[in-house]
Formats: sequence, C-alpha cells, structure tokens
Amino acid sequence: MTLAAPDVLLVTGDPDIDHPSFPANLLKRWLEANGFSVGLVARPDVSTPEGVAALGQPRLFAGVTAGALDSMVANTTALKKRRSDDPYGPDGKAGGRPDRAVTVYTNLLRRAFGKELLVVAGGLEASLRRFAHYDFWSDRVRRPLLCDCGADALVHGMGEVPILELARRLAPFAERGEPASRDLRLAALRGTPGLVLKEPKSAPPPPDALALPSTEEVAADPATHARAFRLQEQHRERVLTQEAGGLRVVSWPAAGSTPELVDRVYGLPFSRNPSPAYGHARFPALEQVRFSVTSHRGCFGGCAFCAIGAHQGKAVASRSAASVLDEVRHIARHPDFHGTIPDVGGPTANMYGQGCTRAEGPCDRPSCLWPSRCRHLGTDHEPYRRLLAEAAHVPGVKHLFVTTGVRMDLALLSEPFLCDLARHYTSGQLKVAPESVAAAVLAAMRKPEGNDLEAFAKAFARESRRAGKTQFVLPYFIAAHPGSRLEDMLEVALLLHRTDLRVEQCQIFTPTPGTAATVMYATGLDPMTLKPVFVERDPHRKQVQKALILYREPASAPLVREALKELGRMDLVTVLRPGR
Repeated sequence: MTLAAPDVLLVTGDPDIDHPSFPANLLKRWLEANGFSVGLVARPDVSTPEGVAALGQPRLFAGVTAGALDSMVANTTALKKRRSDDPYGPDGKAGGRPDRAVTVYTNLLRRAFGKELLVVAGGLEASLRRFAHYDFWSDRVRRPLLCDCGADALVHGMGEVPILELARRLAPFAERGEPASRDLRLAALRGTPGLVLKEPKSAPPPPDALALPSTEEVAADPATHARAFRLQEQHRERVLTQEAGGLRVVSWPAAGSTPELVDRVYGLPFSRNPSPAYGHARFPALEQVRFSVTSHRGCFGGCAFCAIGAHQGKAVASRSAASVLDEVRHIARHPDFHGTIPDVGGPTANMYGQGCTRAEGPCDRPSCLWPSRCRHLGTDHEPYRRLLAEAAHVPGVKHLFVTTGVRMDLALLSEPFLCDLARHYTSGQLKVAPESVAAAVLAAMRKPEGNDLEAFAKAFARESRRAGKTQFVLPYFIAAHPGSRLEDMLEVALLLHRTDLRVEQCQIFTPTPGTAATVMYATGLDPMTLKPVFVERDPHRKQVQKALILYREPASAPLVREALKELGRMDLVTVLRPGR
C-alpha cells in the first residue's frame, strides 16, 4: 500500500524521540494537533537522498533543523577538536549529526525533490545565523545563512507560530490541484512573524524596514560589525534587512511566545519515549529530561554569552499552574515513572511568573538585570513557590527537584524561596552559574557586579542547616570569556579555595553566532559601548585559565604552576593545591 505524502516533512539532526525537549518532535505534534499531516526524518544518512525521499515529496514544504544543538557546537570542542561522544546519539555515540547540518539537509532535499520544493530552515542553528555573523570554526564573517544554505526561507525564534502560519498560507495552493510557481508561493509568505526571506538587492525593501550594515561592511570593519549587532539587538520588534552581494535578506520580528501558546504546546500528549526503531538504545540527552517539566520560556537576563534571549525572547512566557499540574499528572501515569520529577523550570528556573510590569511591555534593554535591576521588573517568587508545592503533592510524585539554573541575584530577593529550595527541592547538590566573580569579566558578561555566589552559598548553607541537611552549591564557570585574563581566573580560584566550594564545571568559552560575547571575540569591542575588550585567542592560555578553576584535579597542576609563575604568585602553590 502506498502511503499518502505528508503535508509537511521535517528533517532533524536529533533522534526521533516524542518529547517536548526535541524541537522537531514538538513541531510535529503541534502541526498534527492543528490538522496537518507530518513526516519526520531523524538523522538521515547524508550520503544518499533516499533517506529523506522515503516518505514522498511533501504537499506544502519541508523543514530542516540541526536540532536542539548547533551542529558545530555538538561536534567540536572550544579548541576545535572533534567530540568523542554525543548525548543525542544512540548510546551516546558521536557522528549522527553532520557539521553545518541545516545546509547538508537542505542539499539532501534538493537532490531528492528538486528546486520546486519549498525548504524552510529553522531551529537554533538557523535562527542565530540569519544575518552576517562571525563563524568561529572558519574564523571569518559569513553571509546570512539563507544566502548560502539553499533553503527558500528561514524561521527564527520559537517555531510554533511561524510554521503553522506557513502551512496555513501554503495549503490553498496544494488544494487547487494545480502547481503554483515557487515565487508565487513565497510571495504569499511575506510578513509571516519570525520569517526571513531573500530577494534581489534591486527589489524595493519593505517601507518600514531598518537596514543593517551590509555583510561586506560587517566583514571589513570591526566597529561596523559591533554596531550591526547592536542594531539587531535593540530593534527586535522591527523588520530588519541586510544586503549580501546581490541579495538582501528580510527578517520579520519573531512571533514570540504567550502563556496561552505554551500551555497548548506543552499540553500535547507526548509519550516521552524514543521511536521503537532504536530498540533498547539509551539516549543520555533524554535521560536527563525525560520526566522534567518546562514551566516557562524566555529569559530577561541578557547574558552576553547566552543565545536563549535571542532565540526564545526576552519576555518570559509562563505556563498556567493548571497546565503544569496536568503534565505532572500525565507523567505520574507513565509506566516508567518511579516517582521523581527531576526538574520544574525553564532557561532560568526562578524566573517563572516574573517579568516587565510596564503597561507598554518590555523596552529595548538587552537585559533587565544588567547593569542593574530595572525598577519595572517584577521579581515575585510566590507563583513559583506555589507551583512547586502543588506539583510536589500530585499523587504518584515522591520527589520533585529544581535542577535547571537558579538565578542567584533573584533568589537572594526571596528568603522564603531560598528556604523552600534548600528544604524541599534540592537533592544534595544545587547547580548555579556565576560564570565569574571578577568585576571586569562580569561586566563583559553582562552580569551584575557583586559577589552573589558567596552570598548565595552562605544563605543556601544556612537554610540547609535549618532543614537538617548537608547540601552543596556546585558553581559553573566560563574560562577565557572576552574580558577574562589569567588574573581574573586566579581571583575565581582563590574564592573557591576560601569558600571551599567544589566546581560543577568549567567550560572554555565557545563563540557561537548571535551573541554579544561572540561579537566581542570577533571584533575586540563591546557592541554596547564600542570600547575595547581583551580577547584571549591562544588555545594554550585558554586551557591555563580553565586549569586555575579545576586545580583540585591533579592533572591540571602543571598548567596552574605555569600560570602562577607568569603572574609572579608562586606563593599560592601551597594554597591552590590538588586534593583540597
């Protein structure tokens, strides 16, 4: 029996797992809930078009995404070495997601179905490359992705609203039963929220558009590169255009998320299981989140190194308590659930229910917390406290924890939340992300000055003692971030020694497109002020910075001795010694 071709075909670098943390599967569920048939091809063999052709040519369009991770970040380290594993691969094996996956998958579809098929790029990899951007792996400024990848259109930001709108606008063409030209179908998509299209530079741009400096100007001048990023960041609500050679890309503002939307999306009946085709294979990425609950989207922190605000939006869209509790009840009935909800949170767990209180909505500040907390920011933790308490009492739930990032400066504003966190929602270790403690580095990171880590660790330890528990704060740091010198990492190492804190992780900064920190790395300039920023480019010195934080590991001792000798601080060898 021949199966009917789907309305939409989705090709993804993630495995086929019916869980809301896997973007293509989420969009599949969403389109199906709105009446469209969807075919999903996960991690196809890129050596032949047969893998994407098996389900037939879609009636409306094909969507391609690298998946939940940028393919270059997924496959290579900050030192440009190939990764030996992949948490999204069956049994954690690497190699299933090609480099520059959006381009590879688009070309695969072209080989299978030809140029008349509309191909739409989306997801994190595409979203953050929609304009001219610095590419760390080739060490140069590249053109907007749409000019190079072969796709007809690109969706930026969260995809539910744009992808459904695309399907609805293209459906009438398929229903007529007569082929419509590619140009006619693309013209019908203009103005879709969150869409990027390309056109000849000679075509008249939208009358209300703001023109960014061209790709050639960005590539030629660091100051222009920094200014172009600042324009993108400060004018997210406008139509933006950028020229590249003889082409122009036109980007309509992201659709954004609303509480009603996230209620509907996360209320879909996900099985939370991998496809049976994988047999008994384990997926580390699924194991981390299988029975976790997303309570909200968006982040108003605006950290320079983070792409969440750029992709999910600065405004936090929080689900209703009823929606979250329904999902918890659904999880409690899962045959593999054993009573523990590992997390109820979002990009920053304790931003649930918080946000701008201005009647006109959020302003164009990149962060509501930097350089200081905005007076219009609502920081009430009571909605989150109530949500956690109710979810913890759902029948079948024995334990409920908060394991996504807790914003320390916000948590310090609510002693009752800190008390609850220590007493009820921590399983011995609480992960936090100070990233640094050096004032100059925090400024470059767009994080408030002040030692929130030390204050938070003391407060958490106090509340843990009151609860009769022995619990630990595990901090996460970034080495070699723009602005970070050896002296700054030494400052962090000394604080860790003084407080006897153990490090969860120290990661070397990886410049990924779409972030202010990457612009700093590429240009040596802060895009907000155009003032110079120190950039560490030498791989060895990056490792030395990281070693200062991980000096408790004996293997890092030689690098730390080298750093202390260079700084003239060999007196600290006995202080920062392994095993402490």
